[in-house]
Amino acid sequence: EKSTSENVNGEGEERSADGGLGSVDPQLERQVETIRNLVDSYMKIVTKTCKDLVPKIIMYLMINDSKNFINSELLANLYATGDTQSMMEESADEAVKREEMLRMYHACKEALKIIGDVSTATISTPTPAPVKTDWLPPASSSYTPQQTSPANMRKTTVPPPVTRGPPPAPSSRP
Repeated sequence: EKSTSENVNGEGEERSADGGLGSVDPQLERQVETIRNLVDSYMKIVTKTCKDLVPKIIMYLMINDSKNFINSELLANLYATGDTQSMMEESADEAVKREEMLRMYHACKEALKIIGDVSTATISTPTPAPVKTDWLPPASSSYTPQQTSPANMRKTTVPPPVTRGPPPAPSSRP
């Protein structure tokens, strides 16, 4: 039944009933698939490169055209007016900004000088040597040392001393 629906041509390829060529050689099929994968991969690389380069080229062209316009026409028109002195003058807003920046600069400089004076005038004492705690028992989760402070020491009651012998005689005061 297969031989009736397909014909074999002289090059070793089968012609199917729909008229397409089917390959008999599996090695040839693998080579065709490898080439198809390589072409697909190459086209993905080309597409990615174009997506990356097109915006860069557009920006380059825009900036270059703007630079050429400034150099050729805008500067020529500015110099043609002949009033270069008025163009070089500082505006009132810029003068105010400059003065404010100078005040901030001098204030920061003074603050740094004061900080430097304070840090050099401050006497520092070296830190004490670390206390060795190797004599303490190892800490466990159930043991918590009591916090003692001078305030806690005043609150503790000291039991009266135990005395043996006769009680002291009452003192008589006139």
